[in-house]
This record gives sequence, structure tokens and C-alpha cells, in this order.
Amino acid sequence: MKKQFVLALCALLINAAPIMAQAKEYPDLTPTELSFQRLAVRRFIFSNNIPLNEFVPSQIVAFESMHPAFALSDDDTPKPDQNFKPIIENGKLVLSAESGSKEASIYMGGVNPYATYEVDIESYSPGEAQPEIGLEIARMGLRDRIQVIARLSDQDGGIFLRLYKNGDMTREVKYSDKVPDGPFTLRVQLQGRTLNIFTTTDGETTYIGHVSPKEHFAAILDPRNIDTASDCTFNLVSNLAGRVVVGGARSFLSSGIGQADIRLISHEDLSPYMEDGRLWFTFSCRGIEIEQSTQGVLSLDPSVFDIRFEGMIVFDHGDGLLRNDYASHLFYDRNAKEWRAYVCDFGGTANREGRSGTGLITATSHKDPRKGFSIMTARRVEPENIDGHNEDPCIFFDEEAGKWRLLTSAFVNGHITSRTFESDRWDGKFNIVAPPIETNSTGTSIQRIGAKYYALMGGHGNLRVHSYPDLKELGELKLKLQPHWPKPAGRVWASVVPLPAGYPYRYVLLTMDRPNFPGIKVNNWSYGALYFYGANPENISSPRYEF
Repeated sequence: MKKQFVLALCALLINAAPIMAQAKEYPDLTPTELSFQRLAVRRFIFSNNIPLNEFVPSQIVAFESMHPAFALSDDDTPKPDQNFKPIIENGKLVLSAESGSKEASIYMGGVNPYATYEVDIESYSPGEAQPEIGLEIARMGLRDRIQVIARLSDQDGGIFLRLYKNGDMTREVKYSDKVPDGPFTLRVQLQGRTLNIFTTTDGETTYIGHVSPKEHFAAILDPRNIDTASDCTFNLVSNLAGRVVVGGARSFLSSGIGQADIRLISHEDLSPYMEDGRLWFTFSCRGIEIEQSTQGVLSLDPSVFDIRFEGMIVFDHGDGLLRNDYASHLFYDRNAKEWRAYVCDFGGTANREGRSGTGLITATSHKDPRKGFSIMTARRVEPENIDGHNEDPCIFFDEEAGKWRLLTSAFVNGHITSRTFESDRWDGKFNIVAPPIETNSTGTSIQRIGAKYYALMGGHGNLRVHSYPDLKELGELKLKLQPHWPKPAGRVWASVVPLPAGYPYRYVLLTMDRPNFPGIKVNNWSYGALYFYGANPENISSPRYEF
């Protein structure tokens, strides 16, 4: 008995030792003491993509099986085009009158509502004809189609949008009066019920035009609808006039023409979610208008700058549509063992295309949504749960307060500012903790730096530091060569991440700028580039760490 008592006492002391050692020593500093050095900058223009499908003419065996050509059907069942004969020369697809006597629609792959689609046009010889080459999203049977066509002619050439309903063309819009003289890529960025058109020549991308959300084509085809998308194909289309040489075609998930709204993917306490030594962030894969972005995920090793576009997230509100809400705070709640997010409802909500009154939705997933193409279950935040219209949400469980705390950019009397809320539940009714401040605020986020949590935000000036939770202004983040330098950084986001000992910088910052893509005439949201910064405390060797 005595021996058992001694053993039990030893076990108790051994188990208690780690608990006694858990008294946390945080770094002794404030964020205004840090000086961030710009380390790298990059803007991805339809690059760093995630492939969905690819047409490689030189590697095709049994063309008719792999890439069948379709003919117009009497219903929504596919009909083979018996007249089309594929011609492969020097590893390229040649389209001409020798391939058939009329238009050909050749299968390339399936349809994703937020994918980018493109075809490489190696060369063309108009002759007396007006050859056309393009891309289409078509329902089986080809009765309902969305086409982007390049007419390769010196006279009356250009780039067109054509819409077909029940076999009849219902709309044709000419976006450009000419096409590039030499080899080029024709590219379509599908944004659910709208699209954007670009060409790329010698690595330089040019904006051609876009379908505004107000002029959407959902009445003909709405690829956001899961059943519709599964009944459609991505096709290469040609009128088989003249001679056109095609080098290849493909579709992919893309980070778009700009990257914005960068926020750390965290745990429920805002500690960084790290996997394989990599930090993870949500960001907006930009299109053109405000409804034309999607929620992207990127990762990087914070000791270097090796940005990887990892995935895209869409949101299911239970109405059969996959919506492109974005500007998320995605976090993994270790207690609930669930992925959770607060998101801006830019894609609309259940049974409505407009935004909810609160401007926010919540989303959950048991599948890890960081990689590939993911769908999170979503519901809008009702007005009785949170006051006013909000954006740029950042939420975490404040263990000291015993509450979930939420920071947002809020619209108050036509002015965008910030405020904090609290609730007993992560998705429950929130009460205001700090009323709206007077300073213009956007890209609001919270992070522990040193021994305290702070609120960080942009606005009409440089990135600012505020106390938490009362949001008193404490000063600016010091950034050497901030975005838009030598001008103020402006309305950008401040995603600051503390790191443990062993990294070249103990604090990193990922943010963006806001220059829009060249050539777009409307008020647009096509910014920006990614900016990476690092900062160190005075003692880089200290083992102290926030988390």
C-alpha cells in the first residue's frame, strides 16, 4: 500500500510539472515599436493556377472518344457531329474546311462556375473566309450556350459574346473590333452568372470586356446551379472557315487579375494555423465588379516568399446555388472540431441575389476547406443578431472575457468605420462593446502582439494600431516602403502574424495595394498586389512567443 501511495504521489508531481511550467511569458513590446521591412511583392495575373482540365493535341489517342464533337440536338441529350474530322499536325489541332462543313463544338472538359477557360491560337490564315474560334459553356444538346468568339479577319474582325436559348441566338455583343496579329490566348473568367474576357500576347494580358452582373445570363444558363453545371460542358467552338491552328486549351481555378482582402487563417484564439511549416491566408481572387470575386486560399513559408494558390471556397445557402461570398475570416475551432468562418455576403444569400441587411454570413465545414475546390454550408446573419451593415469581420474567443469577440468595418451614416461586438456564442446574438469610432476604417483585424490583443486596420492614411476592445487609436504601423509608397498605404488590410523563435523575422505582415487592372472603364474592384514584410523585436533570440 505504501509503495502504491509513493508511486501515485510521483505520478501526480510529474503530471503537475508541465502545468506549473505553463506560466506564459509574452514578448515585452507593442506593435507600434515594430518596424516592418518590405521583403517581397508580387501580383498574379492568371498565374499560379490550379488545373481542372487540359486539351493537349500532341498527347491525344482516340480523339473521337477523348474529345468528341457535338452537333445541335432536338433536346438536352448530346448528339455526335458525324461531319467533324480532327486533323493533328505537328502536335497542333488544325481547324479548316477539311475538318467539316459547318460549326464544330469540341469537348474540352467539365464546367466549374468560377473557373477560368482559355484557348491558345497559334496562327490563322483568313483567306477569303472569316474564321472564328472561341470557347463556350453549353448545355448537353447545344440548345443553350454561352460563347466568346474571336473572328479572325482584317475586315469586321473582333471578339464577340453570343448567347443561345433553345437553339436561337438571343444576344450578340461586340467587345473589340480587332484581334491580335500573331499567336495569342483567348481567355474567359467565368464568375457564376457573368464573365470577363481577356487576351494574352507575349505574356501580356489585355482586358477586352465583361458581362455586368446587371446584364447577367442566368436566364439562359446559371452555372452556379449545381444541376445546371453538371449538365454542361466546356467546348472549343469554330466555324471551320479559313485555317486556324490551336496549340491547346484548358480550364483552371485562378487567383484572377488581382489579390486582395488578405486575412490569416487561425484557430479560435487567433493563433496561426500552421501546417508543414506554412502559414495560410484567405484572400479575394479578383474579377472586375464587386460581385465578381471569389474566396481564395493561399499559403507561404514565412521564412521565404513562396506564395502558393491552394484553393477556392464557395458557399451553399441551401437554395441550389454555389455563391461567391468572400473577404472571410476562416478559423478552425479545436473545441468544436469544426471549420468556421465569418464572410461578407457579396454573392447574395439564400433565395435572393442581393446582400443581407447585416452584410455578413456564417459558414461551417467538417471538410478542410483550404485546398482544392470546397463548399461551405452558409447562412446569413440576421439583423436581430448583429446591429447594422458590416464587412471585413474578424472573430475569436477571448478566454479572459469568456466571450466571442467580433471586430468589423461598419457602415454608419454613410461612413465606414469600425466597432467591436461580443456574444456567448460564435454565431449568436452580438452586443456592442465599442461604439463606432470616427476614423475611416477598413480591413479590420485583431491579433495578439506581445502580451495584449490589438485591433489593426487601414483607412484614409497608413495602417493603424488601436487598443482592444475599446478601439482607441494608438498610432501607425511602421512600414518601410508601404503599399502605394510614397503615398499613404490607404484602405488596405494588415494581416500581422507572430512567429516563434527560429524564423528570420518574428513578425510578418501580408497586405496588398489597390491599383486597378489597366483598361477597365467602370468603377471596379480588380486590385491588387501582395506585399510581404518582416519585423523583429530588439531580442530576436528570445524564446518568448504570443501563442
